[in-house]
Amino acid sequence: MFIRLNNYLLGAFLALGILDVLINRRLPVLRENLLRSWPVLVFFLLALLACLRTFGWESLTLLERYWSFLLLPIVLFSRPALFSEKRREVFLALTYGCIATLLICYGNLIWNMYQNGDTIRQLYQPDYVGQAFTAIADSHPPYLGLFILTAIVFLINDRVLSKKDIFLHVVFLILGLFQLASRMAILLLLILFVFLLLWFIRQYSWQILVLFSGILLIGVVFMNYGSNYMADRFFRPQAYTIESRLQRWEVSYDIFRENPLLGVGYQKVRDMRAQMYRDRNLPFGQEGDYNAHNQFLEYLSTNGAIGGFVYVVSLMYLLLFSLARRDLVFVFVFASFLIANMSESNMVRIKGIEYFAIFATVFLIGTVFGKEQPEVLAAGNPGV
Repeated sequence: MFIRLNNYLLGAFLALGILDVLINRRLPVLRENLLRSWPVLVFFLLALLACLRTFGWESLTLLERYWSFLLLPIVLFSRPALFSEKRREVFLALTYGCIATLLICYGNLIWNMYQNGDTIRQLYQPDYVGQAFTAIADSHPPYLGLFILTAIVFLINDRVLSKKDIFLHVVFLILGLFQLASRMAILLLLILFVFLLLWFIRQYSWQILVLFSGILLIGVVFMNYGSNYMADRFFRPQAYTIESRLQRWEVSYDIFRENPLLGVGYQKVRDMRAQMYRDRNLPFGQEGDYNAHNQFLEYLSTNGAIGGFVYVVSLMYLLLFSLARRDLVFVFVFASFLIANMSESNMVRIKGIEYFAIFATVFLIGTVFGKEQPEVLAAGNPGV
């Protein structure tokens, strides 16, 4: 929430981390370990390449949002033993950050309903869901939905919080998911439930019950108070085919065809999209200045085949590595990120960049410097 405050805090953490590297002469440790973070570092190199495709100061300013891909690995891998022990704290911070964000959003929602004289039956009207719900916290629903789902997976694997606390947290987070009106978030929630039900019913019996109870409870609320808008959004086939997201994907693919090897870079891709939106009568995309809304196509258009190749290799490496380590939490982190990237360009927005850079780096540190390898998929060990 509150992207500017978030950036100030993260910037302060990175600045202090860089000072620590220099003052305490941690460069030898960094040189020894930094290459282990290559699945994150390569995305900074792609961003640098995309900026240099049109050389100039304005082009270089576009690099600003991508520094986390470089600086987070530098800071975290300068003290690998310390940060490898912070895995649970990182997930816990995300969890309570999501809860705090939802509390702010619901507080604003209740106030607006009171001001407008609305009742709970208007809970899922367009004025109270999606972007209208999260705007007060400066958060975009698909991103917040992804963070909430990660928090839920962490909670059902945690062995420190009590079952009562986990139940209350999970139910509240699921309630927030429905208020976000994010189709991708609800889809990922159902995928998670089916995944646990089919493969881990013995190890996760009470967690599955908690998840099912939360979905059932919120489903009953939704069925009783849901609006036609929400029903159309989730269940009307046209809602998934309207403008044009498919047509916007075609625009990004056609841009890729302009320069299939290296792409057109950041400076040029925005102007080319705007022109193609006008030429193809896609006012929705033009007025919203929308990107590809598909991370693979985003890299193809800006970085060409090289960018698309690097994106696939890096994300698949992280996913397969987490599967090999039998680490359910990070399997979900990377699998859900890949699925969400089919309809969002998460690595274009600062929140998506920071989310990926933080969790991918924490995972990579833990694979080498963690005390023990989590065997979550085999024995239900939380590994957190």
